[in-house]
Amino acid sequence: MHRNCQNMAKNSASTGREIWLDGVRGVAAVIVVWFHATAGRLVTPYRSFWDSPASENRYLYQLAPFRIFFSGPGMVDIFFVVSGYSVSIGLIKLRHEGSLARFYQRLTSSVVRRMFRLCFPVAIMMLATHVVYYAGLYTMSNPKGTGCPGAEPRKSPIPHIKCLIRSFISIINVQSGQNLTLNDHFWTIPAEIRGSMKVYLTLLGLSNTRDMARMIILGLLCVRSWWNGTPVYMAFFAGVLFAELDASESLKQQETQAHLSYSYRDHRDLSSYTTRLGRLSTLLKPLVFITGIYLLCLPTPTMSKGTTEAKFPADWFFLDLFPPLPWWGTETTWSTWHTFGAILVIGSMRKLPRFRAPFESRAAQFLGRISFSLYLCHQTVLRVLLNPVMHWTTQFAAGVVSHDDVDSREKWGVVFLSWILAIPLIGGILLLISVRMADAVDQKSIALGFNIERKLRR
Repeated sequence: MHRNCQNMAKNSASTGREIWLDGVRGVAAVIVVWFHATAGRLVTPYRSFWDSPASENRYLYQLAPFRIFFSGPGMVDIFFVVSGYSVSIGLIKLRHEGSLARFYQRLTSSVVRRMFRLCFPVAIMMLATHVVYYAGLYTMSNPKGTGCPGAEPRKSPIPHIKCLIRSFISIINVQSGQNLTLNDHFWTIPAEIRGSMKVYLTLLGLSNTRDMARMIILGLLCVRSWWNGTPVYMAFFAGVLFAELDASESLKQQETQAHLSYSYRDHRDLSSYTTRLGRLSTLLKPLVFITGIYLLCLPTPTMSKGTTEAKFPADWFFLDLFPPLPWWGTETTWSTWHTFGAILVIGSMRKLPRFRAPFESRAAQFLGRISFSLYLCHQTVLRVLLNPVMHWTTQFAAGVVSHDDVDSREKWGVVFLSWILAIPLIGGILLLISVRMADAVDQKSIALGFNIERKLRR
């Protein structure tokens, strides 16, 4: 039975899936890892090209598209758009087949399995993280506002157990603003749960509506999410909208091939119009993609000394034309425009086969397979290994005792060599752990979801 559940999991994962989205998710996960490894250690890549003084900036990697490799926060928005698409596309295609009974059954099954798919690997990773922390293997302090107050390595385990329980409750609680303790990057998991549930409810509510009405309502939901300052949900609804458009287009192509009855004259009249429209579309698609990349590469606003007002660098020039809504804060403004970038990139790549090709390669598909595990475990690995490995590589490169003693502005060669040596060491260990976790935990969570859903079914 366990083997059958695993086969069902694999079949379910592959049904209706665009494989390039897996590659996009994998590459995005790697960029998030790189962001968490370098943010606070490498300063220049995270400043604007136009910042002062000019002598410390004006580097090519501070500009789009090269800056994309340092755009960790924007990659999370990519996750949300891809999740909205992936969660809905199979259900939408099933609904288009005309069997609403099967659609409703698959929908209710997906709700149960989605919870286990997200929560089971997270619970295992939380337990592993707390064991590592209790053993005193952490070499990096937790950011302010996180951690386990009262829990100290190799002392009473009671505060650690309380912290672990509180951590998991924070994950399964669909309310936001919770303290996620040792795994502060797990804030995305409740967001994924809330976004997924909104997607399922939307698909259920719109299951009997006409195609055009469904598209308009999804567009309005995106606009409403933008208005509310909740870009996470805007990303999810945009993903659903893309899935609806693709499924509808695929269905129309099938119907056209099956019932092709155009006269030669009709075809001739339409051909010139189609050619002009095609040329315009061919030009606009790459422009949309480039615009999306630019928005994803926008640098973080900086806080002025002595004030609570954020200063947006010159890269944000368009805010004069499109100012943020009065009830938005700095973080909402920043996140909203990154989400727009993610939506434009994913939306345009759907129609750009050449742009999708690199993400369909074996390397990208491998990263996509382990992307969830990579995201879950990377912070723990970095907090254990990053400091000692960087100190060792710096000492090897320059004879300096501590990496913190190196001024990156004066000795950029030493810093560069230290990172070149550190990346394969930490990256290799991280990949091995991620692969092991993907095989031993991630895939089994899918099979577990099928088993539990089967037992709960009437």
